[in-house]
Parts: sequence; structure tokens; C-alpha cells
Amino acid sequence: MNILRVIANPKPTEQSASRKVEQAFTSALQAKYPDAKITTLDVYADEVPLLDDKLLPVFFGAKPTDDETARRRARQLEILELFLAADVVVIATPMWNFNAPPKLKAFMDTVMAAGKTFKYTAEGPVGLAPEKKVVICSASGSMYEGSAASYNTLHPMLETQFRFMGITDMTICHAGGQGLGPEKAAASTAAAIEQARAAAAKF
Repeated sequence: MNILRVIANPKPTEQSASRKVEQAFTSALQAKYPDAKITTLDVYADEVPLLDDKLLPVFFGAKPTDDETARRRARQLEILELFLAADVVVIATPMWNFNAPPKLKAFMDTVMAAGKTFKYTAEGPVGLAPEKKVVICSASGSMYEGSAASYNTLHPMLETQFRFMGITDMTICHAGGQGLGPEKAAASTAAAIEQARAAAAKF
């Protein structure tokens, strides 16, 4: 089993609910599969190129116009290969302003690659990564439930993107209410950690 950890929270683990939840999931999965290969991509410590005016044309097949753009494209392809090789992708991310941190969006832009993770056919788009499993370990300052559920655009975005790649086996372990006082935050994190461990037990 190949596990790819995508860490999208710049805070250290002890200060991050999403990273604590991810750590609980990965540790439980590793205990169940001790021979699993674990690769970590920290999008705030490791380079994840942003699509810009030079890289965007290359992403869609044009030749790089300079050495730096070629290097950045090569880095994108390295990240894509990590994703393609993974059986399980586990993401630790906060919800910022109702959505993903920009570096996580850059990762998703990198792995959503035509001909690699999806393709277009006469019948419409087809995902090419249906065998993968995704676990999203997230946290937010508020609770997005009931009438406030529509403010949560993080999970729908990720679910849509992964589903476009053919991935349907997705689990979300969410620790909401981190900004609603220490008792609420601790209880929410503990519940999400237990959910993450239970999810790992089913793999």
C-alpha cells in the first residue's frame, strides 16, 4: 500500500486540529499495514508550483519558454507521479474563508491532469483514478451545519474534483468549531480523531 500524505496546514501539528486528525488516521493505518510506504508532501514546505502566465501554456502542452519554467513543470510532474503512485491520499487542511488554502488548490491544479487522471471522450469526461481512496482531515473555526452548510465550499470542491478523476471512495473527518472556545474545539477534535481511527480500521 502506498500512502500519500498531503499536508496543507502551515501550523505545526500541536497547533493544528486538521494535522492531529490526519496523524491519527495515518498512524492507525500504518499500524494495520506496517509495510505500507508513506510519502509526505507538505505543500507549505515543499515546492508546489502555481499556474501562472508562463506555466499555464506548458501545463496544456506547449513547450517551456525558459529553463525556470521547464524546471517548474518538471516539479509538477514529480508531484503528479506521487499522486498516481498512491493507493490512499490523505489530506490535512484547514478551511480558510470557507474554502481551501491556496497551496492545496495548487496541488489540485497539478494532479487534475488530462490524460493522466481524467480524459475526455465522445460520451463525456472519464476519470482515470477510480481505484484510489481519499481521506480529507479538515478543521474550521465555525460549525457549518443546517442553514450555514452552504458556506462550506471546501468539501464540495474537493469532492467534485476527486470525483471528476473517478474517485468515489472518499471519507471526510472534520473538526469544526475550533474558534468556539477551547472546550468545543477539544471535543470536536477528539471526535474527528476517533472518526479517523475508525475509518482507518475499515481499510
